[in-house]
Amino acid sequence: MRFQIPFFDEDEINMAPMIDMVFLLLIFFMVASHMTKMDRTPVDLPVANQSIIPEQTINRTLITVKSLDEEGEEIDLFMNLKKININELNSKIIETLKNNPEVSICLRVDRFAKHKHVKSIMKICGESGISDVIFATFESGE
Repeated sequence: MRFQIPFFDEDEINMAPMIDMVFLLLIFFMVASHMTKMDRTPVDLPVANQSIIPEQTINRTLITVKSLDEEGEEIDLFMNLKKININELNSKIIETLKNNPEVSICLRVDRFAKHKHVKSIMKICGESGISDVIFATFESGE
């Protein structure tokens, strides 16, 4: 007569597969969290009383105007996280418009930047044929 000897004691639980699953889940959530995080150039956005979160988030091009000083005379200009100068902006917008005619522009302007910079960017957008321009702001909470 043949007896079966159990591989593990019946009171003992094998922890190795559970530890493997915990590590796999940890790695998955670490990778997934970095994929959903969108890198943005840090700017001090203005506060608006009636700001609305837009429903459409696809086909949006970010243009960021970051003030380098408190007076707002000197700025850095970023288009989709790449630093450009104001002279390159027209050609970049036309190139983006050729690739996607449904493009919209989201302007993220530092609260210290002068309005003349915003005006020149909006003029370039208008001359390029883009009429869908929105501004990023913080909600005031009122």
